[in-house]
Amino acid sequence: MLLGSIRTSVGFWDTGDLQTVAWIAGIPYPTGYPGYVLVGWLWTHAIPVGEVAARLNALSALSIAAAAGTLAALASELEVSPLFAVLGAWLFAFANVVWSRGTYADVHPLGFALALGALALAVRWARRGEPRALVAAMLCGGVALAVDNTTLLTLVGGLLIAFSRAWPLRAAAFACGVAVLIVIVTYAYLPLRSAYVVAHRLDPTIALGVPPGRPYWDDHDPRTLDGLRALVTGDEWSPEYTLARIVSPEEFAAAQARFGDALSDAEPEGLTVVALIGLAFLAVDAPLVGIGLLAAALLPALFGASYQAEADPERYVLGLYAISALGIAVAADRTARAFGRETPVLAVGIVAGLLGLALLHDVLGAGDILQARVDDRPSELAARVAAVTHDDAIVIATWNFASPLAYRSYVQHAFGHRIVLCAFPEDHLGEYRDWMRTHQIALVTLGDPELPVYRTRLLTVVDKEQIYEVLPR
Repeated sequence: MLLGSIRTSVGFWDTGDLQTVAWIAGIPYPTGYPGYVLVGWLWTHAIPVGEVAARLNALSALSIAAAAGTLAALASELEVSPLFAVLGAWLFAFANVVWSRGTYADVHPLGFALALGALALAVRWARRGEPRALVAAMLCGGVALAVDNTTLLTLVGGLLIAFSRAWPLRAAAFACGVAVLIVIVTYAYLPLRSAYVVAHRLDPTIALGVPPGRPYWDDHDPRTLDGLRALVTGDEWSPEYTLARIVSPEEFAAAQARFGDALSDAEPEGLTVVALIGLAFLAVDAPLVGIGLLAAALLPALFGASYQAEADPERYVLGLYAISALGIAVAADRTARAFGRETPVLAVGIVAGLLGLALLHDVLGAGDILQARVDDRPSELAARVAAVTHDDAIVIATWNFASPLAYRSYVQHAFGHRIVLCAFPEDHLGEYRDWMRTHQIALVTLGDPELPVYRTRLLTVVDKEQIYEVLPR
């Protein structure tokens, strides 16, 4: 069902960026996500079926499915019966916020699936004391960080769980060293690829005299130390401010305001309270396991709720939904056992039926997700820009609209010799006059940019987007 609901074409903003960057082995927006780019490049080139954009969308769906499978395995590790383990996993996967994140290209589903794997292995280590489980948890955590460094917020919970036992020093030191090496080697891709892109002038905007560091091919120019730091940390949006106050009352209030209604809708009839009861059962049996799971759920959500630069905070709540579903599965299992001593089949049937109704509620409420499956607006915009501009045009568009244009140019190779420049209309006013000597300049905006010195002529309108030609006065 997850694969059947993926979006079929290129998207706007971050989605279109990743769909383009993964194919060309470029460098995406902060925080760089080198592991995702490498996996995405291999995935899209190794599976030559369907549109490239749809292939990368499918990677998100499979990541959510993998996370659901891991969640079921984690519930089983916590002695939840298979039926309730599977129902809990389905409650996670088909919660509309989670399901939606599995329909389009995004870093977070893959990063979360890996981080949840590390979390599950840490629980296995805490319960069984198997050194190989601790080693595997560390290695899995390293891969998660290589894909998306914000998974650190989830992995903090796994670290707390791992401290339930004294570590075998030799095995732990080896695993930690390999994990760090994985992260370092993967992030080395960013400066190395950037240097190659600049040296071989792969980014067409370099030919315009624009400094390196533009989106898609070479975002932030990480071949330089300043560029690498800015890309990997995203410090232009001051994430350290949010991290410094991540467990403040204001953060909890912001998280409740942003995510509370959606979570309650996904878990109707008090299931959120049931989830807390289930987590309380776990905390009583193994305090660090319960606290670690709660931290893995809350820390990313608290960050996403208050990070001032985050336009899509729901991407940080995958852990909140997963651990909540785990708590529900635990509580359901314990309830069925407690009330089913005389009639176990009846007790299991009643509890499973109630969870089934909650699951049906989520599936029936997925109309918007299924309706968004076919959204041709980004493709139509790119096609219309190609139709009304010259083959040698410089097409300037802001982040929201530039991504499908770059996809048409670099992935589909259907944009002629047009050069896509992701920028605001006023960013390069000083260069316009020189560019006009050999190129048409077109702007994709939401209104007349009213440029000083130059006049504009409306070429066409696509939905809400307007395409202008820049002309001298």
